[in-house]
Amino acid sequence: MISKHPDYVLVSTTFPMFGANIKRLWGSKEFKPYMKELIEAAQSGAKQGFPLDVLKALLRLEDLHGKLHPDEKPKMQDNEDFQKLSAVFPVMAQKIDTLWGGAEFAPYVSAVLQSSKGDDGAAFPFETLMSLHALIEKHNHDYAGQFAAISLWAA
Repeated sequence: MISKHPDYVLVSTTFPMFGANIKRLWGSKEFKPYMKELIEAAQSGAKQGFPLDVLKALLRLEDLHGKLHPDEKPKMQDNEDFQKLSAVFPVMAQKIDTLWGGAEFAPYVSAVLQSSKGDDGAAFPFETLMSLHALIEKHNHDYAGQFAAISLWAA
């Protein structure tokens, strides 16, 4: 988790507001523009007296975020379970595709499982539940440690 990373600890200890924003935005689309603006301001001298070690830590965090959260999301359309879900419940599949790899994925899928109903209000067929289960397991695996894992037993 980012809050224990030494570069994050350095930044958040020196500049608690920056640390809070980094933690809040970590893993989101807004992280990259925020860091770009912050680093440019520090490099240009707009942030007077910005310590070099903090700037270097910010650059390392930006690099780490880029490695852990590449700009291109995985193509869900290539996933067999996603294809099965999309064929039966296209609205739900589109929402899952949109939320994939983000913090909102778990609450959405948990709510869907609790309702046990699809786009048309009917109960899910067994095949749909199996596809949802496989997608949850993939998300839990691909984003382990970044977001709370979805427990099928809790849903």
